[in-house]
Amino acid sequence: MRSFSILRLAAPAFVLAMPAVAFAQTAPPASPASGTTAPAPSNTVPTSPGAQPAPGVQPTQGAPNAGAPASDSATASGQVTGTQTTTTTEPAAPAPADASAQIDLSGTAGARAAGTAPPGTSSGGFMDTRLTWTFGDDDFTHKTGELVPLSPTFGIGDRSQYRLFFDNLNSRFSGRENLTHLVMYKKLPGFIPNLTTEAALVLRFDLAQLAANTGNLNAALYDSGSYLRLFYKTGSNEREGLSATFFPLDTDRFRLGYLYDLSWGGTAASINQSIFPRIQGAAPGAKFQYDSEKFYAFAGFKTATIVQPEQVLSPGGENDVETVRVGEINYGFLGGLGVDPTENLRFDLGAGYFQQGKFDLEDVRGKNVYTYGGSGRIVVHQNMPVPQSVDFLLYKNDPNKPLVLFKPEKYEADKFAWSVSAELDYLQQHLKDFDVAGATKDQGAVGTAIQGVVKAGYLRFSATGIYRNLNFVVRNVPGFIPFETLPASAKTDPELFGAIAADYHFPALHLTPGIGGGIQMPATFRSEFTDGGVPAQRVIVVRQQGDESILPYNQDRSPIVQARVSMRWDLSDMFAVVAWMQLIRDNNGTLVVRDPTEGTASLRVFQSPNRIGASVAVQARF
Repeated sequence: MRSFSILRLAAPAFVLAMPAVAFAQTAPPASPASGTTAPAPSNTVPTSPGAQPAPGVQPTQGAPNAGAPASDSATASGQVTGTQTTTTTEPAAPAPADASAQIDLSGTAGARAAGTAPPGTSSGGFMDTRLTWTFGDDDFTHKTGELVPLSPTFGIGDRSQYRLFFDNLNSRFSGRENLTHLVMYKKLPGFIPNLTTEAALVLRFDLAQLAANTGNLNAALYDSGSYLRLFYKTGSNEREGLSATFFPLDTDRFRLGYLYDLSWGGTAASINQSIFPRIQGAAPGAKFQYDSEKFYAFAGFKTATIVQPEQVLSPGGENDVETVRVGEINYGFLGGLGVDPTENLRFDLGAGYFQQGKFDLEDVRGKNVYTYGGSGRIVVHQNMPVPQSVDFLLYKNDPNKPLVLFKPEKYEADKFAWSVSAELDYLQQHLKDFDVAGATKDQGAVGTAIQGVVKAGYLRFSATGIYRNLNFVVRNVPGFIPFETLPASAKTDPELFGAIAADYHFPALHLTPGIGGGIQMPATFRSEFTDGGVPAQRVIVVRQQGDESILPYNQDRSPIVQARVSMRWDLSDMFAVVAWMQLIRDNNGTLVVRDPTEGTASLRVFQSPNRIGASVAVQARF
């Protein structure tokens, strides 16, 4: 058996959570349902002449509409709004409650899963913007430089430490970014009866990256889901039919799984969430879907250029073979379906297979790397739609679909609603066998989530539980040791996570206080060995992507506790102020210091576990 030692290996982890602080955006008021087109707001590009909404439908003013998602079935937190993934809940809001409170229940099963609008509607372009001024300190109890990660004193600007592990469970963004989107959208009837054509160019501008003056325009301006789409109606219902969606640039919105942080098959390489390692450029693709009244099914593929070793004849014309590393096309195949057997019950299933290039390790060089697996979900709900992730939706501006992206959470005094969902994701990754030279082996990765949301009048409560083994946490590397299985002698601990959140809305005062908290047992990788004849062990704690700690000898992981109290004050439909205080207790952080007994030797010790921070954010969305 091969011997090995613990190194600080890159092991990305994605810690799942529920929202605690949220920044709401309000939609402009819809025009009366008179069948006439409402005037567009100043930030709306006028629709094309002759394109009118269906009679009796309220036009949507200058904002995107939830369209067919990249995954067509996804768990929602409502923490995000369309491609900008902006928050639409009140502070300390439970993840699923927002989006589910805002999504239309009408239409087919596939349309409800996808948020797909019916064909034949008018269209246009628009821009949506989020500007946030944040002032605070994520840890005012320690001086700058005492702890890692570093915490400067009170200042203006967002900080990664403001985001707790239970924040924005279903979004890649915190909700405090300064972002804007340019979306040019068009939709027209086709020359073939029952055929509708549409397309959207979606660009995201990261204003913070522009202000950083790094010169990296790829981080400041990039595609966020541009697409072309055909829809052919096959039934009497406007939402029944066949659709084909083509992604000419990137398919990150086309994923498997239903909760964003449990999803897989994405292509966001800039945040280490690409199923294609060593990808060059983006990953275009296509998706085909059928929708009926209580059923939907989809299939699609995506391609990526991956740098991989290839054996070629030497240029001299001899029979010698040399290895070169070139960019080669690799494929990913995705499929899934969903059914509503009753009004309050939903089942979703999905599966995929992804080529991931070839091994560049000496004894297995040239052999194929790949990942395959499946995802499933069951949802039981009452007076609350099936939750879905708006991060997977296509950007649209369709007056026949009620605006859901910018609406604040609605509270009704006499309404009681609830939703419970359970998800399971299981992957197999074909990697080099760590213990057998020249051999490969499939390694399993498992992730599960259970969520519950209850709304009773002005009170909202949610609870979430997460389980992910270490292999699932690092599924995008792939492997904790890149491209290799775990050693047979190594031991691991899974990530266990639980969180609750609650808020109460006072409509007369426009105030919404909230509270949230969670406990996380982080995933670990451990090795056991003998040190001078004495048994010992070394543990690496993996909290999340790029956030690992090597613990001192014979020390084990400790639970991480995080909590926040917040207060939101809405000053208008587009302007809000949110203040919060947060506590983090993480006794898994370590520092390397000089050993006081030896003078020159290094010693790894625990750092102070407690951090207390406070901040206020002023935000506008329009």
